[in-house]
This record gives sequence, structure tokens and C-alpha cells, in this order.
Amino acid sequence: MKPLIFALVLACGLGLLAWTISRFVRFMRVGQPWIPTDRLPERFLSVVIYWLMQKKVPEPTMDHAKRGFTSYHHLAIFWGFLIVSLGTMEVWVNGMTGLDFAFLGGFLYPKLVWTIDMFNLFVLFAIGFGFFRRLVIKPRLIPMSLDAGIILSAIASLMITHFFYHGFHMVAAGAIEGEGPVSSVVAGWFAGMDVDRAHTFSEIFWWGHVVFGLAFLNYVPYSKHIHILGSLPNIFFRNLGQRGIMPKLNLEDENDWGVGKIEQFTQKSLMDQYACTECARCSNFCPAYNTEKPLSPMHLIHDLRDEMIERGQIKDRIAKLEAEANPITAMLDAAKKQWDDRAPMVGGRIKDETLWACTTCGACQEVCPVFIDHPLKILQMRTHLVLTESRMPAELARTFANLEKNSNPWGIAAERRMEWAEGLDVPTIATNPDPEYLLFVGCAGAFDDRIKKTMRALVEVLHAAQVNFAVLGESEQCSGDPARRAGNEYLFQSQAQANVTAINDAKIRKVIASCPHCFHTIKNEYPQLGGEYEVIHHSELIAHLLAEGRITPIHPVAKSFTYHDSCYLGRWNGVYDAPRQILDAVTRNDENSGGVIEMDRSREHGFCCGGGGGRMWMEEKIGTRVNNNRADEILATGAAAVAVACPFCTIMVTDGVKARNAEDQVVILDVAEVIAKSLARRQQNTLPVPKPPEEVTEAQTD
Repeated sequence: MKPLIFALVLACGLGLLAWTISRFVRFMRVGQPWIPTDRLPERFLSVVIYWLMQKKVPEPTMDHAKRGFTSYHHLAIFWGFLIVSLGTMEVWVNGMTGLDFAFLGGFLYPKLVWTIDMFNLFVLFAIGFGFFRRLVIKPRLIPMSLDAGIILSAIASLMITHFFYHGFHMVAAGAIEGEGPVSSVVAGWFAGMDVDRAHTFSEIFWWGHVVFGLAFLNYVPYSKHIHILGSLPNIFFRNLGQRGIMPKLNLEDENDWGVGKIEQFTQKSLMDQYACTECARCSNFCPAYNTEKPLSPMHLIHDLRDEMIERGQIKDRIAKLEAEANPITAMLDAAKKQWDDRAPMVGGRIKDETLWACTTCGACQEVCPVFIDHPLKILQMRTHLVLTESRMPAELARTFANLEKNSNPWGIAAERRMEWAEGLDVPTIATNPDPEYLLFVGCAGAFDDRIKKTMRALVEVLHAAQVNFAVLGESEQCSGDPARRAGNEYLFQSQAQANVTAINDAKIRKVIASCPHCFHTIKNEYPQLGGEYEVIHHSELIAHLLAEGRITPIHPVAKSFTYHDSCYLGRWNGVYDAPRQILDAVTRNDENSGGVIEMDRSREHGFCCGGGGGRMWMEEKIGTRVNNNRADEILATGAAAVAVACPFCTIMVTDGVKARNAEDQVVILDVAEVIAKSLARRQQNTLPVPKPPEEVTEAQTD
């Protein structure tokens, strides 16, 4: 009788789970049909590394990229749960057939029983820490909620019923040792119990284990732990290519103007919502969230998930009514009206200010253990706001007008694009038609007074190394990055296509980009428009020139440096070492140098300057300024100079230091300026020799 009842319970439990999963898959399929299936060996390897081995789970979870014990208890829960699932399988097999895993033999079976028993204990301890963490430590964004309490209690119940089932089973069998160390302890507590009574309690806890297990499985899809089901496929189907690339839109199709409704996302993008583990790392590392802006990447994903499920439920209702032989017209019409009349997703559930707060730094995507792509979703919704709704901050409207009229965000006349090079020998394509490299100057290098100095220093270095280069001159336009990241895809394609045409006409194959935003766009997104080039950032080229001995640092520049990682150079393109190699070369032979002092938030966990994603052209009116937050960390290092490798970072960090009235404490230099200063001869220097760090000010770098 027991096998029959168990078979019915198991069929009902697993059948309900299958129905739920199929329903959630239907909700996801409201999106555009795109799920990547290329490079299958790499995808299977990803599952092994990031799902089974949980590689990203022990990575930093706290602010300032400091590792904490709190990230490791998840490993105990996950791996322990996988192993104790073997014990649950044995319980199920026993219920169906009366057999257990003893057929494995007298050598292997006792070791398996011992391992399962001990891992049950490890999981129970980890669950206890989970309660302690939420009730006592109380990390932000990870509250003690009813849902968390139910999940933790359900897992604990599975562990406890395991111990008591086996413990009473041992008493009923007349042997209180041998079925696991913890279960043996439990058996010892009841060693004198009547055999029949022990058997009854054993059956009660056996059924308890079965019921708790099936109930847990069916509760998971409706809880925050839906990631138990969603994380594996999301890791398998993750983007294996270059990150941070926006897809090219078909501007002739108004339905392809960004994302305003949940069904305009791809199915893979909607899969992300099921994978979220609610670990809050994305929000804890987000510069917008950390400066009191109305953007929490984790909550954004939750809002999109709620929108997807609610939208899917309505579509399900419509499909069900339409499938009926004689549907009730009023009910069908009401369901269709509900589908059409729902409040807009963008501007409704997802607020405009949430989207505009993002700096597109990629910190959220970097730390996500299940590879959710938050920035792309934000940029696609921004594009909808700009192209479809014509709704944007006033500062951006002015920036777009400047780009349209003068091909640069500053709005300076395009014919003045080469004024930065006055007095320097800067060849153009017209005067040097066959250069090894095209130097893409960028708008900041051409029009911002501070960044002009960086560009002039870079030219000094290129000449010193006898690099054969040329610039486009007045035919160069903005790379298009500010327009695309701010949602104006039409303007991006117009400007990018003009640059691609000019570069292709010049038969250029190698491009030097000083701005990481230009670097990222030309390298990774110009191929969408026919621009296939070998693109190198100026820090990479300088590091290469140093390694080849074509330039050699001579003079000291500052007693100590810290380095601020550019998000678009570092996180999006993995260039971390080249700028540090430059600083190392400058400080290596200076016996008075304090070397390079790394900030807590550095490399892949570096903190944004606040200028990316079009934020360079928008005022920060909410919370504290991102660049001020970063400036505080820079000043805390005590370094005499901060090196940067991005014009936006130069501007934003300089403003942040000025806001702290600390211009006399630290000088801000691009790595090209660092090398130029180190190369310059004292008697014929084209750039001033710095004074001792405590006397150096930004004004003295002019």
C-alpha cells in the first residue's frame, strides 16, 4: 500500500512542478525569439565552472570589494544540497521499491551514508547562519522576509527529518550505529524505545521528508529561490562574446526602437529574471545606488520579472479563452482590454529617473554570479524613451542638438577640431596618407581644454617613439558613444557611419583611441557598420613601446601614484595591466618613489567616475555626486598623484578633488602625461617638470 500511496504523492508533486515550469517558460516566451546556442562545449564548461563549482559565489559581496565570510555559506548550502539530494533519492527509491543504495557494496555504501549524513549537518549549520545573518548582521538589501523564512525553514526541515528518519529507523532495526554519525547520535537518544513505536516514528519522519521535499520543490518557483531553477539555463545560454555591445537597431522599423514593453526584450533577456539570486551584489557595487540614486539593479530585475509574469498571466488567460469551443465574449474582450490597457512598463513600473541614473559602468554585470545583463536592458529602455517617447533630460536634448549641429557634445564649431594641435607636428591623412596607425582624437581631446593637454602629451610620446600615425582632422566626428548610451540610436548610426566611411576611405586598419568610450565603440560596435579595425588604447600602445625599449622613462614624476580604472577600458574590455605597467616603469628606477598604491575598489571592482552612459552631460541632482565619492577614496590613499586613462575620468576626478578643496593634495594625470613628463628633458621640456608632490597642484600641470 505504501508504494502506491507514495507513487501517487510523487506523481502529483512532480506533475505540479512540471506544470509550473511549463507555465513560467510560456511567460518568458512572450519575448523576441533569440536564445544563443553556439559554442556548445564552452557553454557546458560554463555550467561546470559557474553553476556546479560556483566560481563566482566566493567573490566579493561587500562594499569596497572586500571579501567576507557571508559569501561562503552559500557554497555549503549549494554543495551540501546536491549531496544530500542523493539521500532524498534513496528515500524515494525506498518508498517505491523498499530498496536502498546498499547494493553499492559494503565498502562504498557506508562511506556514502557517512558523507550524506555529515553534509546534512553542514547544510543545517549554513541555514542557521542564514537566519543569523538576516536577524543579527542585517546586510542591506537582504532582509529577513517571510519568503526567506519559509525557504530556510523548509531546507532545515529536510535536514532534520533526514536525521530523525534514519535515527528511528536504526532503533527499529536494533542497530544504533552505522548509518551516519549524526543519525547515530539521534538513534542513541531513543535507544530504549519500543521497536514498533520506533518504526512508527520512522515512518512519520519518512513521510515528513517526502512531503517537505515536494512542497519545497513546488514553492521554489513562486519564491525568491526561483534561481535554483533559472540559474543553470541562464549560465548555459549566457553571452560568450564581447560584453557591453548594443545591438544595431533597424531604424526603419518603429517596433525596433528600443524596449518599451516586456515582450520587446529577447527571450534570453527575460530568462535573466528567473536567474536572479537576490544576493544584492549588483546593487551593492552600483555607483548610482551607492550615491543615493533611484536605481537598484536588483530591484530593476525584480520589477521586470513581475512585469513579465503579470503580462504572461494575461496572455495565458486570453489563449485559454480563445481555445474554448464557445468562449464567453465578455470575458475574452475584458482580457484583451487588460492586455492593451496596462500601464506602460517604461515610465510606469520602471521610472524614467531609474534609467537615467545608470552610468553603464558594468559593475552590476561584473559581480552577478549568474551573468544577468543589467546595463543592456537599461540602455534598450532608454532608447525607447528617446526614439519613441522623445522623453529625456533637458541637458541631453542640448547635447543631442550639439552633436547634430557640430558633431561634438560641446557644441563647438566642427572646423575648430584641429586647434588642439597648433604648434605640434600632427600629420593628417592628407599629409601622411599611409600611416601605420590612425590616432582617433575624440571630442574631448579636440575640444576640452584640460584633455587637449593629454592629447598633446600623447603626440609627444608617439613622436619620441617614432610611431607612424595620422589623424582624420576635420573629417573626424564624434564616435557616437554619447548618443548611443543616451538612447539616440539614430544619431549614433549617423555619426559612426560617417567615421567608418572616412576610415575605410583612408584604408586604415589600425586605430589608436585615447578615450575608452571611443575605444570600446570603434573596436566592438563599428563592425556592425562595416568598420573592422585593430583598435588599441593609448595605454596599451605606450606599455608596448616601453616593453620594446622604444621609449625609456628618465625623470621622476611623483613620489607615489594611485590608479583609477576606467570602466570602459577595464570592466568592458579587460585592460587593467597596461596602465599599471606604465606607472611601474616610471616608478621602478626612482629610489624615492612610493610606487603605486591600489585603492580598495580597483581593477574589475573599480568605482565609476560617474561620467559614462551619457552622465557626463547630465547634472547629478539626486544624492551625492559619484565623482565626489571616488575622490574621497583617492584622497584616502595619500598618493601624490592619481593616474587615469580616460578623458571623462580626468574631468570627473578633477572636479571631485576640487569639490573636496584638495587640489593641493593630489595631481590628476593621464598615463600619457605621466610618460611625457618622465621623458621630457629638463632643459628643453615641452611639459613642466613637477614639483614635489606636496606642492603640486592641477594648475601647475598646465
